[in-house]
Amino acid sequence: MPFTDRKLHFRTIKCDGPGCDKEVEIELSDVEGIQKIDWLLTVRVVQCGDNRALAYCSDVCEVKGITAGQHNVKEKSKIVPATEGDVKGAAAQASAETQITEDLKTGAITLD
Repeated sequence: MPFTDRKLHFRTIKCDGPGCDKEVEIELSDVEGIQKIDWLLTVRVVQCGDNRALAYCSDVCEVKGITAGQHNVKEKSKIVPATEGDVKGAAAQASAETQITEDLKTGAITLD
């Protein structure tokens, strides 16, 4: 989470760019101190579709976040059960492969 309030008067702001270590704790009433931190003046905040908020200190960090897929909504995995036809097909293929292996071992077929 890019913004964390502590003790009601302080806020921690962290860049969510991959590999970026920029993080600052500021006193909310210290406007002059905040203005002296260059990257805070241009911080970018992105609200994702699943209500996550990401903060970036620069265009470079934002592009890295985009290319890393940080803005993507996490999809739940979908497990689709196999149909009876899928099972029969897999069993038939396994049986055929077993037969070919036996035929190669016994010399019934060769790879010439």
